[in-house]
Amino acid sequence: MERVRFCRYCGELVEDKWLHCPWCGHALSPAAMKWDDIIDESMDKTEQALLKGRIVRLDDLSGRLNALESELDKFLDARIRQKG
Repeated sequence: MERVRFCRYCGELVEDKWLHCPWCGHALSPAAMKWDDIIDESMDKTEQALLKGRIVRLDDLSGRLNALESELDKFLDARIRQKG
Protein backbone atom coordinates (compact mmCIF):
# COMPACT_ATOMS: atom_id res chain seq x y z
CA MET A 1 0.00 0.00 0.00
CA GLU A 2 1.34 3.40 -1.00
CA ARG A 3 1.69 6.09 1.65
CA VAL A 4 -0.30 9.25 1.18
CA ARG A 5 1.56 12.45 2.06
CA PHE A 6 0.47 16.04 2.33
CA CYS A 7 2.14 19.45 2.32
CA ARG A 8 2.10 20.82 5.87
CA TYR A 9 1.48 24.36 4.53
CA CYS A 10 -1.35 23.98 2.04
CA GLY A 11 -2.61 20.43 2.64
CA GLU A 12 -2.26 19.31 -0.97
CA LEU A 13 -1.06 15.82 -1.89
CA VAL A 14 2.69 15.61 -2.52
CA GLU A 15 5.04 12.90 -3.69
CA ASP A 16 8.04 11.68 -1.73
CA LYS A 17 10.50 12.74 -4.40
CA TRP A 18 9.37 16.38 -4.47
CA LEU A 19 11.57 18.95 -2.70
CA HIS A 20 9.00 21.77 -2.97
CA CYS A 21 5.22 21.77 -3.01
CA PRO A 22 4.07 22.55 -6.57
CA TRP A 23 0.94 24.30 -5.25
CA CYS A 24 2.27 26.64 -2.57
CA GLY A 25 6.03 26.56 -3.21
CA HIS A 26 7.11 25.73 0.33
CA ALA A 27 10.09 23.47 0.81
CA LEU A 28 9.05 20.00 1.84
CA SER A 29 10.78 18.20 4.64
CA PRO A 30 11.97 14.68 3.88
CA ALA A 31 9.04 13.48 5.95
CA ALA A 32 6.04 15.35 4.59
CA MET A 33 3.04 15.15 6.84
CA LYS A 34 1.04 11.97 7.09
CA TRP A 35 -2.72 12.03 7.44
CA ASP A 36 -2.50 11.34 11.19
CA ASP A 37 -0.11 14.27 11.63
CA ILE A 38 -2.49 16.61 9.82
CA ILE A 39 -5.40 15.51 12.00
CA ASP A 40 -3.33 15.86 15.18
CA GLU A 41 -2.08 19.31 14.18
CA SER A 42 -5.55 20.56 13.30
CA MET A 43 -6.98 19.20 16.54
CA ASP A 44 -4.21 20.94 18.50
CA LYS A 45 -5.00 24.22 16.74
CA THR A 46 -8.71 23.76 17.45
CA GLU A 47 -8.04 23.05 21.12
CA GLN A 48 -5.79 26.11 21.36
CA ALA A 49 -8.46 28.30 19.75
CA LEU A 50 -11.10 26.96 22.15
CA LEU A 51 -8.81 27.54 25.11
CA LYS A 52 -8.08 31.09 23.96
CA GLY A 53 -11.81 31.73 23.58
CA ARG A 54 -12.45 30.41 27.06
CA ILE A 55 -9.71 32.58 28.51
CA VAL A 56 -11.17 35.65 26.79
CA ARG A 57 -14.61 34.74 28.13
CA LEU A 58 -13.24 34.24 31.65
CA ASP A 59 -11.45 37.61 31.48
CA ASP A 60 -14.71 39.24 30.42
CA LEU A 61 -16.63 37.58 33.23
CA SER A 62 -13.93 38.54 35.72
CA GLY A 63 -14.20 42.18 34.62
CA ARG A 64 -17.96 42.09 34.99
CA LEU A 65 -17.68 40.47 38.41
CA ASN A 66 -15.24 43.18 39.54
CA ALA A 67 -17.61 45.87 38.30
CA LEU A 68 -20.54 44.26 40.16
CA GLU A 69 -18.43 43.97 43.31
CA SER A 70 -17.56 47.66 43.09
CA GLU A 71 -21.22 48.61 42.64
CA LEU A 72 -22.20 46.40 45.58
CA ASP A 73 -19.55 48.06 47.77
CA LYS A 74 -20.91 51.49 46.83
CA PHE A 75 -24.46 50.36 47.57
CA LEU A 76 -23.50 48.92 50.96
CA ASP A 77 -21.53 52.05 51.89
CA ALA A 78 -24.54 54.18 51.03
CA ARG A 79 -26.80 51.95 53.14
CA ILE A 80 -24.43 52.17 56.10
CA ARG A 81 -24.35 55.99 55.81
CA GLN A 82 -28.17 56.11 55.70
CA LYS A 83 -28.48 54.06 58.90
CA GLY A 84 -25.67 55.91 60.72
